[in-house]
This record gives sequence, structure tokens and C-alpha cells, in this order.
Amino acid sequence: MNIKKVFIFSVLFLLSLSLLFAEKNYQTVRVGYYENEVFQEGAAKSTVKAGYAYEYYQKLAEYTGWRYEYVYGSYKDLYNMLLEGKIDFLAGLAWKKEREGLIGYPSLSMGTESFYLLKHSSDTSITEEDYSSLNGKVIGILDSSILEELNEFLTLHHITASVVNYPDYKKLFEAFNNNILDIVVAESDGTYGRDNVEVLCEFGNSEYYLCVNIKRQDLLSQLDMAQMLLNKDEPNFLNALHAKFFPFSVSSRAFSDAEKEWIASHKNLKVGYLNNYLPYSDMDETKNVTGIVKELFPEIFNRLGIKDMEISYTAYNSYSQMISAVTLGEVDVIFPVGGGIYYSEENGIYQSNVVCTSPTELVYNSNYEKEKTIFAVNKNNTMQYYYILASFPEAQIIFYDSIEDCLNAVLSKKVTCTTINGLRNELLRNRKYRNLKIKQLEKYDDRCFGIKVGNESLLRLLNRGINVIGSTYAQNLAYTYSKKLYSYSAGDYLIDNIVFIIIIILIFGVLVLFLYKNKKSNKQQ
Repeated sequence: MNIKKVFIFSVLFLLSLSLLFAEKNYQTVRVGYYENEVFQEGAAKSTVKAGYAYEYYQKLAEYTGWRYEYVYGSYKDLYNMLLEGKIDFLAGLAWKKEREGLIGYPSLSMGTESFYLLKHSSDTSITEEDYSSLNGKVIGILDSSILEELNEFLTLHHITASVVNYPDYKKLFEAFNNNILDIVVAESDGTYGRDNVEVLCEFGNSEYYLCVNIKRQDLLSQLDMAQMLLNKDEPNFLNALHAKFFPFSVSSRAFSDAEKEWIASHKNLKVGYLNNYLPYSDMDETKNVTGIVKELFPEIFNRLGIKDMEISYTAYNSYSQMISAVTLGEVDVIFPVGGGIYYSEENGIYQSNVVCTSPTELVYNSNYEKEKTIFAVNKNNTMQYYYILASFPEAQIIFYDSIEDCLNAVLSKKVTCTTINGLRNELLRNRKYRNLKIKQLEKYDDRCFGIKVGNESLLRLLNRGINVIGSTYAQNLAYTYSKKLYSYSAGDYLIDNIVFIIIIILIFGVLVLFLYKNKKSNKQQ
């Protein structure tokens, strides 16, 4: 019994030590947390938190072991608390010379943002072309250092306007929504995009920092080290974070002059698409467009707040025909485009940001040897040809009329292999292709919009739209349309389960025969 008690005591003692050690492995720091759309949300106890700054805090904790105690309040109150040493950190502060020695700035910023003037869409008395239209207007702004940038802008353009400070964004936008304010100042990383609100202009920009209580040089050193390591381990982290929250922010609708000019001069967008290329694009039984392309453009313009854009579609049976159509000006944009930017440049088109991406799969019949490859390529899909040229420069290529013909050529061993886009591999569900082997290739294949060289305005607008809808929108749509590539028929089911069906029929036949004989025997008795 004594040995058992000693053992239990030892286990409890070691557990206590481990817990004590774990407690010493982290440090609790006090973070000033104010409500700011997109940037940091959930500024109240037991409220779910989110936003750019919030995720930045969590990433830093992976390097420092910090645990956060959130202190809530208005930006102004929390800034004063930072000066007084009542909190340790406050995010979103621009560098100001007069703040040196009052607060601690790390070596690296946590982001860069722009400052915008927003107006009501219905207010036609204010125009970007004439800054004097701002005279006599009431401008609302958060009580922060952005006020200096605004005053410089107003002075530079000789604008006389009433400027009203607000302690937080909630009260600022309530006043704007209630038409107390003609104009509101917004931050690109701290304001949601809104319907019925128009970005008037950008009047400044600044890097912003996660600042530290000047008395806590130990925390400043830890922050510097964490930022340095983060930058080394994940150099694109800030860009990825910005891209994640960009679709929701006011900057997603901050159109450039060139974009505004294109929108003003175009009420119709002419789209060319590749026929017989689901899930990307196709023509249905009623000769109307179907596939991802049908959904993309309405969603982009809707999310950008452009409500009156009419969209027309033209189908092309080959990639080369589609390319010619956009370069000749028959259509404004084509989809899908792929195969790499070199070939797009050679064809005289811009390639937009990536709309969706997928793996490419090698399809072959027997043992695959890279050195002795003969590829079947769909002559109507030059994207496939470009991909094979780049990935298998020594390969021999034989052209066929369709991807089905390519697969049949592999099946009959007329060629070594072909490739199939990863979002189109539903075609391989056809039971006659089931003995073909598949190998996923390392290089992914992107699908983009194609725009004629020289039409930069539309390119920038569509790139903005791609960023707004996000990287998963088209991917999610693809799986819906992929199912239409091949439907599992009743005939397929019968063939796939023929042995089981025969067994059932035999059992049923034997059972019927047994019952028949048994009944006959009973009658004879």
C-alpha cells in the first residue's frame, strides 16, 4: 500500500511541476482593443473576435508565447492608456515624430493603408473632378492622427469644410447614415464596403504599427524578434492577410480613374467562352451559356456595386478562335485562358489574376516512361498543348478532335498518354476508361480571364473583382458543374454489378424451383 501511495504522490507531484512549468512558458500582455470594422472586431467581453489585427496578434503569439488580456475602449482612451502604461500594446498607429519617446515603435510595420473620402452615392453635388465641390460640406472623421492628413489635403486644395471628430467608428457611421455628415473619412483596412456609398478619392496613406508601452522595452524586443522571424518564415504573410480581408473593405470599391472611365463608357460586357469545356464553360441544350463563366461576371459586378452592367456571351468551338475574337475586338474578355503568360503575350492578350486553379492529371494505359512519350492533345484546346510543351518539351504530340478522342487513343494504345484538367476528371467515370491509370502532375494549371493588350482599364477592374469574390468562389462552383460531365447511367449500374445481379437471379430461380417442387410434392400426397 505504501508503495502505491508513493507512486500516486509522485505522479501528482510531477503533474503539478509540469503545470507550473507550462504556466511559466507564456506571458500575459495587455492589449488595447477598440472596435474597428475589418481591422479588429468584437471589442467586448465574451464577444467573438475577428479581423486583420486580431489574426496578426494570434500569429505573433506563435513566436512569443504571449497570452492576451484584452482591454476595451475607444481609440482615444486606449491611446492615453498606452501613454500612461496601463496597457502594453495598441495596434494601428502611424509613425509620428512627436510620438517618439512617448511610445515604442517596432522595426517593422504591421501593414500599409490608404485614407479615403466617402460620399453618399445619391449626392451629385460632390464630384472628384472638382474639389471645390467640398466647400461648405460637413466631414466626419475618427479622432486620430488621420486628422492631420485630412487637414493637409484640405489646405492643399483650398477647401473650406466643417470637420467633426468622433470617438469611434460606430458613432461616425451612424452620423453619416443619418445624413448628419456629407462625407466620412475611412481607412482602407478599417471600413466595410457599403452599397449607396461611393469612394470619392484617396487623400493619403501610411504604414501602421503595433505599438508598445515605452516602459516595456522587453516586450518591444520580443516583438521585434517575432516580426523578424515571421518575415523570414512567411514573407508573404501580410500580403495574404490583406488579401483575406480586402474583399470586405471599402478599398475593394476604390476604383481608379481608368476603371471609373471604363464603367462610365460601357453598359455591356461582351464575353467569349470556350464551348464543350465544363465546368468552366459550355453551351446547354437551349444554346445558352452554362458553367462557371455564367456565374462569374454577374457576381463580380454585383460585389463591386455595379448594378446596371449587361452581360452577353458568345461561344467558340476552339481556343484559337476565342483568342482571335478578343484580339479583333469582337468580345471584351474571354474565359478560360491558361497555359502560362508567355503564350498569352505571344497571342496579344493580358492574363488576369487567377480565377481558379487545379492539378493536371496524366492519363496513361500501361507503364509510363517520361522519355518515350507520345501525347494525344485536343486540337481545340491549345491550353493543353501549351501545358505539355512546357512540362514535356521532348514529347511527341498527335492532335485529336476532342478530349474523348484523346482518351480513346490512349485506351487503344495509339499514344502513350494524354492529360486532363483536374476539374474535368469526371470524364473518367465513364466505365470504358476505368482501366486507365492516373498520375497527378506537380505543376498546377491556372485558369484566368483574357483581355486584349491595351485594354488595361478592364483588366484592372476584373482583377479587382477576382480579389473581391475570393479564391474559393470559382472552385466551389466548379464541383457543381463538374458533375454534368458524366452521369452514371442505369446501364453502368447493371454492368458494374452484373455478377451480383446474376447471383440474385440464380438464387431467386432456385428458390422458385424449390417452392414449385415442394408444392407439387404436397399435392401428390
